[in-house]
Amino acid sequence: MAKKEVKEAEIVKPVKKVSTKTVKKDAAKVAKTVAETAADLRKLTSQELQAALKTAREDLLNAQKMLRASELPASHVIRKMKKQIAKIHTILTEKSWEDADKDDAEKEKK
Repeated sequence: MAKKEVKEAEIVKPVKKVSTKTVKKDAAKVAKTVAETAADLRKLTSQELQAALKTAREDLLNAQKMLRASELPASHVIRKMKKQIAKIHTILTEKSWEDADKDDAEKEKK
């Protein structure tokens, strides 16, 4: 029984304290990734956009958690992240329309 209890205790990770310096670095990092323009995003493939969307959503959740814990120094980052997610969705939609148009053009040629 003692071994089982030790294994369960090892799984639990200690909560690390977040310093203001770390939070500011994270906020700067988030702001940097949010600053991607639509032109940069249009150069990516659909799979890369899906990955960017997943990352953006995870970053948004982390920023929202930080905001609730009063650890986020700049709350405007949340709005920028939401706009970034919307940009990615828009570009994904545009790419799907382009693919559909190409498929229709190929069908007409045959």
